Amino acid sequence: MNNGNKRRRLALLISDPSADYSQSVIMGVRGQCAKYGYDLLVFSPMVKVCHPDKVYLDGELNIFNLINYDLVDGVLVASLELVEDQVYTVLEKLESDLRRKCRKPVVSLDLPLADYPTSFTDDRKAIRSVVKHLVNEHGCRKLYILTGQKDYVVSEGRAEAFCEQMRAEGLDVSEDNVFYGNFWYTGGEEFADRILSGEVEMPEAVVCANDFMALGLANRLISGGVKVPGQVRVTGYDATKEAVFNTVSITTYNPDVYGMAAQGVNMLHKVIEPDAPEAEPGLLPHYGLRIGASCGCGQDADEIRAMQGKGMNPDERKKNSDGSLTVNDMQGLHESYMFETLSAVQEKEKILDTITDVTYLLQPYRRFYLVLRNDWSDTAESCVTGYPETMRCVMRCIPQNDSESDAERRYAADSGEYEFPTEQMLPALDEERSEPVTFYFLPSHFSDDTIGFAVLQTAMDAKRSADAVSTLWLRNVNNSLHMIRVVSKLIDYSIHDSMTGLLNRRGMEMMYSRRREHIAPDDNIIVWVIDMDGLKYINDHFGHESGDIGIITIAEAVRAISDKDDISVRTGGDEFVVVSAGKLTGNDGRERISAFERFLADKNASQKGRWFDITASIGYVCFPASEMEQFDEKLKEADRLMYEYKSARKKQRGE
Repeated sequence: MNNGNKRRRLALLISDPSADYSQSVIMGVRGQCAKYGYDLLVFSPMVKVCHPDKVYLDGELNIFNLINYDLVDGVLVASLELVEDQVYTVLEKLESDLRRKCRKPVVSLDLPLADYPTSFTDDRKAIRSVVKHLVNEHGCRKLYILTGQKDYVVSEGRAEAFCEQMRAEGLDVSEDNVFYGNFWYTGGEEFADRILSGEVEMPEAVVCANDFMALGLANRLISGGVKVPGQVRVTGYDATKEAVFNTVSITTYNPDVYGMAAQGVNMLHKVIEPDAPEAEPGLLPHYGLRIGASCGCGQDADEIRAMQGKGMNPDERKKNSDGSLTVNDMQGLHESYMFETLSAVQEKEKILDTITDVTYLLQPYRRFYLVLRNDWSDTAESCVTGYPETMRCVMRCIPQNDSESDAERRYAADSGEYEFPTEQMLPALDEERSEPVTFYFLPSHFSDDTIGFAVLQTAMDAKRSADAVSTLWLRNVNNSLHMIRVVSKLIDYSIHDSMTGLLNRRGMEMMYSRRREHIAPDDNIIVWVIDMDGLKYINDHFGHESGDIGIITIAEAVRAISDKDDISVRTGGDEFVVVSAGKLTGNDGRERISAFERFLADKNASQKGRWFDITASIGYVCFPASEMEQFDEKLKEADRLMYEYKSARKKQRGE
């Protein structure tokens, strides 16, 4: 079947996956994909598209440039979640990309996108239910609706539903009852200011077209001395956590986003498999009116306790059959000191192992992958738009056991790194599986510089998703990877000579300390000490710039005779050291000296018109690995032999 894989795939493009609306969309799409046996690929920035730091936002949004539409069978765009606070640029960019790159069917969710078909949530029923509650339960007669932007299809649809229900209740309604905002806190705050100033006559109740505006309105009215719900009743729409936990909890409506998203999958299914039967979407749990204090009813205390207490009490957390604890909630993440653990690592070679150690905070999951640029640790390189042609999977965490329960799975890291063409997105997509799964593709970056991406693979019915825990976990990882890049760069500066690029004395000591553990017992070590001849004479007679040319030329000769694992050093001034280990003999020491002298002779011969030659004296010692602890003494011995060589050459020249 499609893409060389027996299982079909849908892509979901969304933002801020931990948000309530996004979670409902993901749940609805997952539930319906499971019925059809489709894999789901979720691509999402971890923030809202109105994030104030636009440079950081660019780094988040780059995840959409990873998508290879040829590898999926259909695309769902959560368009409503990709427009916030009148920011349409992200959705417009995605529309352009879809036009250019996507030849597969596309369905938009809750907001029209170009001429693609759209699946809508029945928000008319929701708004009418809220109006009915305010009129019949609280006797309200003077109601306003605060909806979104004017001429915006969602805004106008909710306003029309408000007017329809007002008329159904026998109440007068006109355009004077309809006010426009922006679906954000500021829209509610601005409307509250108009009421407080007397510009707008105070109503008995305001039906807000979403919770953000309801929160802004209620809180600004309260701060202005108006009692909510005593003087003005306020309701929202979307049933967000912010509405529940507000000082005055907001009466709101939990829309059937789940069913809307599932219906979007059905619309794609009809195109992908036109002859296959269609599965009926389910309903979102707790769908319908959710009572809060802002309408005057008072919120159910048990509901608040249930939401607030969920996962917060360590005694209530899920214990596995062996007595171990699955710590996968926000409080557990804070208690883990994950960021401090990662920040303590200063070596690039150790950071990936440390990240693996804290992946337990993500469980349960089926697989976790971390994919990075090949040059991710080099701060001189950057990736602002798109991804390199090849990427490297540097981490793959997999279950150690085959338990059917995600909570009881044990995890281990597969240390085998591998490179793959980025157009594959992730080679694991083509693995044979007995059931469909969800892949969450999330950005790894610092500011607008893309480092790579992470992929969380879960079962279709798993409670774990790209939620607040996993997105904060990944932000900690992103910051730690960047810190390693900066620390590595600072260390690199501190251990290298700025003129020649060779190691300095501190770098020599550090690298020798690291290399010692890789030296075999039967290896030999050779140390060459090199000193440039006549540097003072060249500086005095031809200038310090000529002296610098001489030093750089000696460094070139040092590189020319050094193997890739050798330690090549400018120890200071005109002095250099090379350290090599392996199956070496004294003959290797003499051959390197001959090669060094040939390099300088050829260099001098090629410099026509220069008034001086560049030469150097060199000495070496060869000793067994059993004497590696005596490095300083061996270095002094090689230095002494170098000066003996220098003195002998001076005598030959009659100096």
